[in-house]
Amino acid sequence: MSAVNLVIADADGDKSIFSMDFSGAFTGDVTGLIENVWAIVNPLVNGQLVGGSVTIEADITDYVNVAAAAISDVQEKAQFVFKSLGGYLKTLTLPTFIETFFTSSGAGKEVDLTQSAVTAFIAMVEDGVDDGGGTPVEINPTTSHLEDLTDLVTARQAWGKTRR
Repeated sequence: MSAVNLVIADADGDKSIFSMDFSGAFTGDVTGLIENVWAIVNPLVNGQLVGGSVTIEADITDYVNVAAAAISDVQEKAQFVFKSLGGYLKTLTLPTFIETFFTSSGAGKEVDLTQSAVTAFIAMVEDGVDDGGGTPVEINPTTSHLEDLTDLVTARQAWGKTRR
Protein backbone atom coordinates (compact mmCIF):
# COMPACT_ATOMS: atom_id res chain seq x y z
CA MET A 1 0.00 0.00 0.00
CA SER A 2 1.25 3.49 -0.80
CA ALA A 3 0.26 6.76 0.80
CA VAL A 4 0.48 10.51 0.41
CA ASN A 5 1.07 12.43 3.64
CA LEU A 6 0.34 16.13 4.15
CA VAL A 7 1.68 17.97 7.20
CA ILE A 8 -0.81 20.73 8.04
CA ALA A 9 -0.13 23.43 10.65
CA ASP A 10 -2.58 25.68 12.47
CA ALA A 11 -2.08 29.34 13.41
CA ASP A 12 -0.19 28.33 16.57
CA GLY A 13 2.23 26.21 14.55
CA ASP A 14 0.82 22.93 15.87
CA LYS A 15 1.05 20.24 13.22
CA SER A 16 -1.10 17.31 12.22
CA ILE A 17 -0.65 14.77 9.44
CA PHE A 18 -3.33 13.88 6.93
CA SER A 19 -2.45 10.53 5.39
CA MET A 20 -4.30 8.90 2.51
CA ASP A 21 -3.50 5.47 1.14
CA PHE A 22 -3.63 4.97 -2.61
CA SER A 23 -3.39 2.08 -5.03
CA GLY A 24 -1.79 1.77 -8.43
CA ALA A 25 1.78 2.05 -9.55
CA PHE A 26 3.21 5.46 -8.71
CA THR A 27 5.66 6.54 -11.39
CA GLY A 28 5.26 10.30 -11.24
CA ASP A 29 6.72 13.24 -9.44
CA VAL A 30 6.40 13.19 -5.62
CA THR A 31 6.05 16.97 -5.42
CA GLY A 32 3.43 16.92 -8.17
CA LEU A 33 1.37 14.31 -6.35
CA ILE A 34 1.52 16.31 -3.12
CA GLU A 35 0.49 19.46 -5.00
CA ASN A 36 -2.43 17.69 -6.67
CA VAL A 37 -3.76 16.24 -3.41
CA TRP A 38 -3.27 19.58 -1.62
CA ALA A 39 -5.23 21.38 -4.36
CA ILE A 40 -8.25 19.24 -3.44
CA VAL A 41 -7.73 19.25 0.35
CA ASN A 42 -6.81 22.93 0.71
CA PRO A 43 -10.35 24.32 0.21
CA LEU A 44 -11.54 22.05 3.04
CA VAL A 45 -9.10 23.23 5.73
CA ASN A 46 -7.93 26.56 7.10
CA GLY A 47 -4.45 25.36 8.03
CA GLN A 48 -1.21 25.71 6.10
CA LEU A 49 0.60 22.94 4.25
CA VAL A 50 4.08 22.84 5.80
CA GLY A 51 5.32 19.50 4.54
CA GLY A 52 4.51 16.43 2.55
CA SER A 53 5.77 13.00 1.72
CA VAL A 54 4.87 9.93 -0.26
CA THR A 55 5.25 6.41 1.06
CA ILE A 56 5.59 3.94 -1.79
CA GLU A 57 5.12 0.19 -1.55
CA ALA A 58 7.14 -1.82 -4.02
CA ASP A 59 6.30 -5.16 -5.61
CA ILE A 60 9.21 -7.39 -4.61
CA THR A 61 7.97 -10.69 -6.07
CA ASP A 62 10.81 -10.80 -8.61
CA TYR A 63 13.59 -9.87 -6.16
CA VAL A 64 16.30 -12.31 -5.21
CA ASN A 65 15.15 -12.84 -1.67
CA VAL A 66 15.90 -16.11 0.09
CA ALA A 67 13.58 -17.43 2.78
CA ALA A 68 14.38 -16.46 6.36
CA ALA A 69 16.96 -18.73 7.96
CA ALA A 70 15.54 -21.09 10.57
CA ILE A 71 17.69 -19.41 13.24
CA SER A 72 16.66 -15.85 12.31
CA ASP A 73 15.08 -13.77 15.07
CA VAL A 74 13.79 -10.21 14.78
CA GLN A 75 15.07 -9.61 18.32
CA GLU A 76 18.67 -10.20 17.15
CA LYS A 77 19.59 -6.70 16.05
CA ALA A 78 22.57 -4.61 15.12
CA GLN A 79 22.40 -0.95 16.05
CA PHE A 80 24.48 1.43 13.94
CA VAL A 81 24.91 5.03 15.11
CA PHE A 82 26.09 7.56 12.54
CA LYS A 83 27.01 11.21 12.89
CA SER A 84 25.92 13.85 10.38
CA LEU A 85 27.83 16.85 9.05
CA GLY A 86 26.21 19.02 11.74
CA GLY A 87 26.98 16.58 14.54
CA TYR A 88 23.49 15.08 14.86
CA LEU A 89 23.26 11.37 15.56
CA LYS A 90 21.10 8.90 13.65
CA THR A 91 20.49 5.34 14.79
CA LEU A 92 19.74 2.63 12.25
CA THR A 93 18.73 -0.77 13.61
CA LEU A 94 18.80 -3.92 11.47
CA PRO A 95 16.61 -6.81 12.70
CA THR A 96 17.53 -10.49 12.11
CA PHE A 97 21.21 -9.50 11.96
CA ILE A 98 23.48 -12.47 11.23
CA GLU A 99 25.04 -13.42 14.55
CA THR A 100 28.47 -14.25 13.13
CA PHE A 101 28.80 -10.63 11.97
CA PHE A 102 29.35 -9.66 15.60
CA THR A 103 32.91 -9.78 16.93
CA SER A 104 34.35 -13.09 18.14
CA SER A 105 32.24 -14.97 15.57
CA GLY A 106 29.04 -13.88 17.27
CA ALA A 107 30.11 -14.04 20.91
CA GLY A 108 30.98 -10.33 21.10
CA LYS A 109 28.74 -7.29 21.52
CA GLU A 110 30.28 -5.16 18.74
CA VAL A 111 29.62 -5.47 15.01
CA ASP A 112 32.67 -6.87 13.19
CA LEU A 113 33.63 -3.98 10.92
CA THR A 114 35.99 -6.19 8.89
CA GLN A 115 33.12 -8.20 7.35
CA SER A 116 32.62 -7.20 3.70
CA ALA A 117 28.80 -7.13 4.02
CA VAL A 118 29.14 -4.79 7.00
CA THR A 119 31.58 -2.46 5.21
CA ALA A 120 29.25 -2.36 2.18
CA PHE A 121 26.33 -1.32 4.43
CA ILE A 122 28.41 1.40 6.12
CA ALA A 123 29.60 2.69 2.72
CA MET A 124 25.99 2.85 1.48
CA VAL A 125 24.94 4.91 4.51
CA GLU A 126 27.95 7.24 4.39
CA ASP A 127 28.28 7.59 0.60
CA GLY A 128 24.74 7.07 -0.72
CA VAL A 129 23.09 4.55 -3.01
CA ASP A 130 21.83 4.61 -6.60
CA ASP A 131 18.06 5.17 -6.72
CA GLY A 132 17.57 2.28 -9.16
CA GLY A 133 16.07 4.45 -11.89
CA GLY A 134 17.06 4.65 -15.55
CA THR A 135 19.39 7.60 -14.98
CA PRO A 136 21.42 6.93 -11.83
CA VAL A 137 20.69 9.40 -9.05
CA GLU A 138 22.48 9.07 -5.75
CA ILE A 139 20.23 8.92 -2.70
CA ASN A 140 21.95 9.93 0.53
CA PRO A 141 20.66 8.74 3.91
CA THR A 142 20.08 11.71 6.24
CA THR A 143 19.03 12.69 9.74
CA SER A 144 15.60 14.19 10.34
CA HIS A 145 17.42 17.53 9.88
CA LEU A 146 18.22 16.44 6.29
CA GLU A 147 21.95 16.34 6.97
CA ASP A 148 23.95 13.60 5.24
CA LEU A 149 25.28 10.85 7.47
CA THR A 150 29.06 10.93 7.27
CA ASP A 151 30.71 8.94 10.06
CA LEU A 152 29.99 5.69 11.88
CA VAL A 153 30.11 6.29 15.63
CA THR A 154 29.24 2.84 17.00
CA ALA A 155 27.95 -0.49 15.77
CA ARG A 156 26.73 -2.80 18.53
CA GLN A 157 24.48 -5.72 19.26
CA ALA A 158 20.99 -4.68 20.33
CA TRP A 159 19.25 -7.88 21.39
CA GLY A 160 15.60 -7.25 22.17
CA LYS A 161 15.55 -4.44 24.69
CA THR A 162 19.31 -4.38 25.29
CA ARG A 163 20.54 -0.82 25.54
CA ARG A 164 24.05 0.51 25.99
